[in-house]
Amino acid sequence: MKTAIEKYFKIKENKSSIQTEIFSGLTAFFTMVYLLFLVPNTLMGAFPEAFNEAGEIVGSYVLHNGLTADEMLVSLTIAACIAAAIGTLITALRTGLPFAQGPSLAIATFITYTVCGQMGYTYEQALAAVFISGIVFFIFTMFGLEHKIRKAIPHNIKYAVTAGIGLFIAFMGMQKCHMVVADSHHLVQFVNFAGLSDYNTMSTILCIAGLVLIAVLHYKHIHGAILIGKIIVIIAAIPLGLYHHGEINLFAYDFGVILPTAFKMDFAGFLNHGGSLGVAGGFIAAVAIIVTLCIMDVFETMSTVIATDHILDHRIHHDETNEKIKKTLEADAIATVVGSAMGVTTVSTYVESTAMAVEGGRTGFSGVVTSILFILAIFIAPFASVIPSAATATTLIITGVFMMAVVKEINFHDVEEALPAFFTMAFIPLTYSLINGIALGLVTHTLICVFSGRAKKVKRGTYLMTILFVLIFIFM
Repeated sequence: MKTAIEKYFKIKENKSSIQTEIFSGLTAFFTMVYLLFLVPNTLMGAFPEAFNEAGEIVGSYVLHNGLTADEMLVSLTIAACIAAAIGTLITALRTGLPFAQGPSLAIATFITYTVCGQMGYTYEQALAAVFISGIVFFIFTMFGLEHKIRKAIPHNIKYAVTAGIGLFIAFMGMQKCHMVVADSHHLVQFVNFAGLSDYNTMSTILCIAGLVLIAVLHYKHIHGAILIGKIIVIIAAIPLGLYHHGEINLFAYDFGVILPTAFKMDFAGFLNHGGSLGVAGGFIAAVAIIVTLCIMDVFETMSTVIATDHILDHRIHHDETNEKIKKTLEADAIATVVGSAMGVTTVSTYVESTAMAVEGGRTGFSGVVTSILFILAIFIAPFASVIPSAATATTLIITGVFMMAVVKEINFHDVEEALPAFFTMAFIPLTYSLINGIALGLVTHTLICVFSGRAKKVKRGTYLMTILFVLIFIFM
């Protein structure tokens, strides 16, 4: 079996080993598993009847679909685990690249608060939109849309995307371990060291200690440094009381079916949801939602691919890399269709996949390991959900540190290159959006070239993307 695995995934050819790939898959799982519980909790916002006046979920409340709030949350969690496992496995087997997929938190937020909250669609109607967007995304990918998008993004912005994602996930890590906290005057501030009995203080100290340990292990070239550091932090968190109490019991309910949310998409309701604008308004709104979902999905996945491509350094095999990226996006689209059919929103390539590459993963076998663990998360959910945030934060921060290495490729002495790159890097973490960072980078790049008399230098695809982003900012 070992020989077959090495041969299928070309592990030795990619200068890796089965042990390294397993470490990489484990690291990715522990880094991303929190999303499989966070996304369902976010999607519960699409059911305002599930919350009391204090904004807390009341598990016994009956939703418009006949399920209780607790049943809905459990169903969404199971669907998220299955969709993540399917997307990751398809990607691993088709591309041979170390990527992991799962329900996108950004798109889940868009569905919950914009599509369902502001626009008034039901969750079932939103699932229909996600299903259609997955099919449209797959068709676009078959026609090589992803290759045209990559060509339209200037090299300095590609490097900036990698660095911006590094800052983004590092910032998420700092928030998770409470190293930075909300502040009414400055948006965020450094944690206030309030003593060893304070949760935030101890979580921050434990995270910093874990980062130092990982850095030392990495300096000594010890394989699995990130995973070893994470496990030690998890163990240390127990006597310190820094772990979370598991609240999700996936076996507390006898649904009588696999998933009560499966195949509940309301296509007719989605396409006819015109309100006062009538049928025409409903069609225009539906198209706008589908286009927005496709754009968010393609740029989330494309950004991760660009960032990881720099880490893996596959650029010398350009044609082969383009084909693998195309297959990655196809897997993304397939997983989105499957996930929406089971009741969960758009699946995309997780930006945290970069942790898989940083840990040494170079083949799809890392993804196979992560995929298996995503399925097991269904059975160990009460235990997986107790992983301390300080442990997750160590992986996010150290991965962000390594990703910043590409900054040296940007010429900051040339303002034409520096300003768009800076906007891209800065606005990805500051606005919590990959799309905002890329959009501002492309818009400033295009405007600088046009008004400095170098309009012909800008590619046609770059112009089209710039106009598209401007229209999105105006109308969406």
